[in-house]
Amino acid sequence: MRSEKEVETSFVKSLDQAVAEYGLSDEADIGKDDIPLSMRRRRGYDPKDYDGLATLSLVRIDGILRWDYQPPDMSSRVARRARRGNPMIGSDVIHSFSFKETPPNEVISGLEALDRKLTPDQGLRVIKNKTLQKADEKLSVQGRTLLLVHGTFSNSDMYIKEFGAIAAQNDLLARAQKKYDAILAFDHPTLSVSPWINALDLELALANVTGPIDVICHSRGGLVVAWWLRNSRRNVENVVFVGSPLMGTSLASPAHLRAALDMLANVIKAFEAISVAASTVVPLAAGVAGLAKIVGGIVDLGANTPLVDAAVAIVPGLVGQSRVGNNAELIRLTRAPWISTPTFYAVKSNFEPVTTEPWWQFWKRIRKLPTQIVNRAADTIFDGDNDLVVDTGSMDQICNAAIPPVRTCDFRKSPDVHHCNYFRQKQTVDFLTTSLKM
Repeated sequence: MRSEKEVETSFVKSLDQAVAEYGLSDEADIGKDDIPLSMRRRRGYDPKDYDGLATLSLVRIDGILRWDYQPPDMSSRVARRARRGNPMIGSDVIHSFSFKETPPNEVISGLEALDRKLTPDQGLRVIKNKTLQKADEKLSVQGRTLLLVHGTFSNSDMYIKEFGAIAAQNDLLARAQKKYDAILAFDHPTLSVSPWINALDLELALANVTGPIDVICHSRGGLVVAWWLRNSRRNVENVVFVGSPLMGTSLASPAHLRAALDMLANVIKAFEAISVAASTVVPLAAGVAGLAKIVGGIVDLGANTPLVDAAVAIVPGLVGQSRVGNNAELIRLTRAPWISTPTFYAVKSNFEPVTTEPWWQFWKRIRKLPTQIVNRAADTIFDGDNDLVVDTGSMDQICNAAIPPVRTCDFRKSPDVHHCNYFRQKQTVDFLTTSLKM
């Protein structure tokens, strides 16, 4: 068992790596015109006192991690360092970095830039011999195709890494290469656009893929595929949804955005405790920190006051998968049968950590005392079973009808299987192999 100090040291290293690798921090480069006129008119004004950088800190309060956003200010350098060193009363700073603040009218541009960092090779990619390469724009496949679609804060490299981690148990990609004429992966932005827009791009990318298609999709990728099937007439034979929010996820609810960012920070630290691979932890940390950086000034991270939905419905890629009754996109996705109707399969779990272990104590406290601990939403993020990211009850619903249990890999209540390690489970790989007849 790793000590709390070892876990926190590893966690901070992952945050450092995420900030550096994904270029989340900025150096001060402020000209006179960048400094607000009201500041320049202040008595005792010194341009050296204003670096124009905002600061995002991860702080610990009563054992719970929370994000705190501090906008640029005109205080003295000493006062500013003190403020950034201890942004919340009674808190311990775990990590912080500074950057140029994203104005409200540039949020989408900021999200697009973050998407390019998280998913740099957007479009179709071809998997050959367990490696990914960019697909030719005129790629044509008349034979059988296996299509892989990733989720939020991710890219298709995830499949190579995850399947590679269990090669000794069952080499899925090797089996797939024998059955399919092509194995394709669709890399798409997950924050700046909604899943239905990704689906339009997917349809265009597959214009010359005319043979039968099987699909494996993870998380938000399931919604991309759902919209594609909803609007396209395609020769799709089988689709396996793995932890997909087919009826939305409570974590993406606008009213929960600040709470979700806090919760995910705690989840990432918990992953460090159970030695989840850096290939999963670092991109997730970069995605969460990057999103907090972009929206922090708008949603007022660190504040205790509630926000109305309209104030935080600013991330199209999340709003499109929000599990709320008035989600116009999900209503339109599920109110009528889809044009393409393959055989559907689902993989799902209800993650229940062993809360006697110290690194999962936050989970128990957040779920039971949200207003005191998370201090954000009026109710818990999840009101039922979930895998840390998606509500379990949302993972097997197609147009309000459940995928039959015989076509479902259900881990039920599990202390081990969560949203980020489905593909590392032998049971998942065996289910994929059987369902797709590989």
